[in-house]
Amino acid sequence: LDLGFSELSMEPVVTGAGDPAALTEQDKATVFEQYEQLAELMLKRDDEGKPFTFYHYMIDLAGGPCIYKRISGCGSGTEYMAVTPWGDLYPCHQFVGDDKFLLGNIWTGVTNTAVRDEFAACNVYARKECRDCWARLYCSGGCAANAYHSTGSVRGIYEYGCDLFRKRMECALMVAVAREIKAAESDEANAPA
Repeated sequence: LDLGFSELSMEPVVTGAGDPAALTEQDKATVFEQYEQLAELMLKRDDEGKPFTFYHYMIDLAGGPCIYKRISGCGSGTEYMAVTPWGDLYPCHQFVGDDKFLLGNIWTGVTNTAVRDEFAACNVYARKECRDCWARLYCSGGCAANAYHSTGSVRGIYEYGCDLFRKRMECALMVAVAREIKAAESDEANAPA
């Protein structure tokens, strides 16, 4: 932040359990603590007049995405596709090069409708594990690529990712509410007597 930028987006690595870069259960407490420290730093920097944005803490308590987006997520494979320099179409940049996810190309369009249909079925209500989660309409069932790379299914549940997401949402809510309280206090202090 002292390098001159005011917007930040970072995510923990998602990879197979055997990869040395993979996060483990032992890492979770540290990551959670760092998320909390980041939220506290955001509020401190607000007070110093040097605010910054952390993408994963951006939350609109008054509006936010429409209900369709809250249910379906990013729309990978249906509304959103990755296009390679050669014109190949994939559901997402994280699937490029994996032939079983090749949807088609820019000249013939989507020809692999089975894969498209599999992604179309990815939503928060297609995953029974999501039904009772308090954050389900913020994550929309999670990332299909993360699910696939950790479970082998685009409709799988990447539990570790769920835990991290819920913690990010907790911190995002804390930052948003703290900012709302500070704004209300400022309005009250500046109101005519």
